[in-house]
Amino acid sequence: MGTGSTSTLTLHECKVRASLLLKDLDSPDTARATRAAERMRALPFFASLPLGQVLARRDTVKHKHGLTVIAREAGHATWALLKQALESVSAPGLDTRVFFQKGPAVFLNRWCATYEEAAASLAAQGGFLFPFRHQYFVCEAGFLQALGIDVKDPDWERLGHDWVRPRDPAAKARLEAKLVALGYGGQHVAG
Repeated sequence: MGTGSTSTLTLHECKVRASLLLKDLDSPDTARATRAAERMRALPFFASLPLGQVLARRDTVKHKHGLTVIAREAGHATWALLKQALESVSAPGLDTRVFFQKGPAVFLNRWCATYEEAAASLAAQGGFLFPFRHQYFVCEAGFLQALGIDVKDPDWERLGHDWVRPRDPAAKARLEAKLVALGYGGQHVAG
């Protein structure tokens, strides 16, 4: 489940993933608990233990352990290092909060707590996927058009209509420059 990159993670999403990992570890579903125990073996304390012993010690696992597993899956040795990396991402660019300061309130966007949920919505119903604070939303073309954004720009297709995990990062960079020029720039607070 590790991403190997912090580019699409938020602190909130990492914390949620850690909580879900602990729930999986405590699950009565043996397969689910075993998968979680295997992931817990990323920690030095559990690395040399057989899965059965990791499962036997699951009542000693704390949220901080889950956070460390998530950090390691994202390519960082500790939670503190992952947190520092996420907090240091400060390049100015698109700030989706501005969409809602300028945008009309007549559109129903699909709001999701996780990227995976938003991506599934995008795949099933189409639209445009964006981050917003600790959440994600999928909007229709009309929402962006009402903001003066050209949804027929070929870079949207190259991007895959997914701002969070673009198929073509160069297309995202070009679109971002255009959106910032339209007044939608700032510091997007990702975590």
